Amino acid sequence: MASSTLTTMHDSRPSSHEGKRSGSLSYGVGLSAGAGGDIDTSAGVENMTVIVPSISRGVRKMQILQRRLNMKYLSLLYSGFALLAFVISLDQYTSGAYLTNATSVSFKAHSTLATIRTLKSVFQAVSQPPIAKISDVAGRVEAYIMCVLLYAVGQSNEKKSYAVAASANSIYTYAVGNSIYILGITGLFLLQNIIISEISSTRNRLFWSIFPSIPGTINVWVSGNVTQSVLETTTWRWGLGMFCILVPAMATPIILTLTYGMRPHKKDVNGNPTKSEKSIQDDEEEVASTIVNGPTISDNKTLWAKTVTIFWSLDLVGLIFLVAGAGMVLVTITIANGRGSKWSDPHCIALLIVGGFCAIFFVLWEAYGARHPLIPFSLMTNRTVVVALIIAVVHPAAGGAIGSYFFTFLRVAANQSNLSATRITSLASFTGTLTAAVAGVAARYIRYLKPIIIFGFAVEVLSFGLMVRYRQSTNSQADLAMVQVVRGLGVGCIGFPVQAAIQTVTKHEYIAAITAGYLTIYYLSSGIGSAIGGGIWTNLVPDKLAQHMPDQSLVTSAYQNPIGFIARFAPGTPERLAVARAHDETQRIIVIAGTCIAALGLIAALFLENVRLTDATSIDKDEDGNYVSDRTSSHKAVAPDVVSSDKKVVKN
Repeated sequence: MASSTLTTMHDSRPSSHEGKRSGSLSYGVGLSAGAGGDIDTSAGVENMTVIVPSISRGVRKMQILQRRLNMKYLSLLYSGFALLAFVISLDQYTSGAYLTNATSVSFKAHSTLATIRTLKSVFQAVSQPPIAKISDVAGRVEAYIMCVLLYAVGQSNEKKSYAVAASANSIYTYAVGNSIYILGITGLFLLQNIIISEISSTRNRLFWSIFPSIPGTINVWVSGNVTQSVLETTTWRWGLGMFCILVPAMATPIILTLTYGMRPHKKDVNGNPTKSEKSIQDDEEEVASTIVNGPTISDNKTLWAKTVTIFWSLDLVGLIFLVAGAGMVLVTITIANGRGSKWSDPHCIALLIVGGFCAIFFVLWEAYGARHPLIPFSLMTNRTVVVALIIAVVHPAAGGAIGSYFFTFLRVAANQSNLSATRITSLASFTGTLTAAVAGVAARYIRYLKPIIIFGFAVEVLSFGLMVRYRQSTNSQADLAMVQVVRGLGVGCIGFPVQAAIQTVTKHEYIAAITAGYLTIYYLSSGIGSAIGGGIWTNLVPDKLAQHMPDQSLVTSAYQNPIGFIARFAPGTPERLAVARAHDETQRIIVIAGTCIAALGLIAALFLENVRLTDATSIDKDEDGNYVSDRTSSHKAVAPDVVSSDKKVVKN
């Protein structure tokens, strides 16, 4: 039989667990493929071997969904994402006020605020890769349902935990309860980004990624009224508990749309599948029977075999060391920066050493030991990926540093009401969302993301510089708000555009992993930034209070319970002026540190590749180093001459 080779649309690079397998993955007749990708056909048809790209079950399901989606399903899906994002944004906008109230009033441990936020960042970070891996192995819908349940159970359990903590006066139980639902809310956000990236073109991805967040911008103005009403009529516990009902209710339409959209629904007048639907079903059956990304769980007959499959598929070893390494390092930073602790303390040194060892082992395991790595290190040769990950370190670290205790500063030093402080802290996010939407429209027409990202960093550095002058207790409400608006203009041109850039140069089968990797670094860095800002606050504020407070016996209460302290002393009194001055001097140091960090991001952005966006879902480099986009999105096997005609070289 004559040699015959059909190249798949998405010929992918070999993953790290494929060893020396040829980079040319194809359907072919024969026993083996040589180093150059040629097929040996000497054995005949009876020994036919089919080699296909290593595509997971979750990715394959989304490829089938992508071919079945029409305008009706897209409208339902994006509307569902928007409604859910609205509810979650209200949760996030109000939770800061509830957290401050809980730590200060209920637990009398306001100085632990940075610790809780750091732990929150740890959970947000380490949950990304395993959730992405579960969505690849089991499917996007299955992972989405899991995250909804985590959120709902976490919120209800969180409320119970708060009750126990209140009676025991324990901030630690609060932190545990808060961490449970963080896993769910983080997964929902991650899966939303993954799904949108899989059903949108590179030209439109930035806009559709930010679209679900646009309705939530109204919460900037509503959230202050909500928190004030809740805290005046009941407690912060009820303010958090109501979301365990709202979020599952809003997530249900999304789950139903994704589930129904994956089912065959195109039939002719006789009730039989249409030609296009039959083609999809044939491809689905053919590829499902030849997937090489390891055996599926249902393929195994024994419990032990199923356990082994889950162990390797989810990369549990890598997950354990990722959680341990990241957690120990970040918690060490927070402890060492806490009042009364030093870097030379034995427990800090021990945690840092063990955490560093775990981090090193994680990298080595992912590179050489993992069969299905959490993070595809093979993508680290792409300059855009590397620079984007550097930005994921710098940008959130700067924001996390200047955001530490900003709400406290507004309430205690700037004499802002709970309503005003909530709105001012939310202004940067509000402006950033609208700016990102405008940037998404601009990206569609100018077809480049690099200029947008550079502009964003330039504006962010400018806003941080303005904060040195306009984030003081003597500034007016308009001054404090204006700086937040300017910062939002920069933020909107950085976060989502950088994420879109890293997804643009990544093949579909790696979208979930690289998005999770990007967000993991992003949240870890945010935790580091919070630890930096919190360390400055916890070390400087007590000394500043002791320096300026006329009555030294009030220093401890002003530091541990600032919200309760300002309720005892009216604005303009010597005690309030001392508190304001202490916070002013501390905020100045925090903002200067944040400005220096943000400047590094501007430098990094200059080294991004200026990739031209197309109507394809992803763009990759060919052997000559040129970016090549695939115009089709069906992922169906086609002849080589069709592939070459469908591919387009994208000039930088």
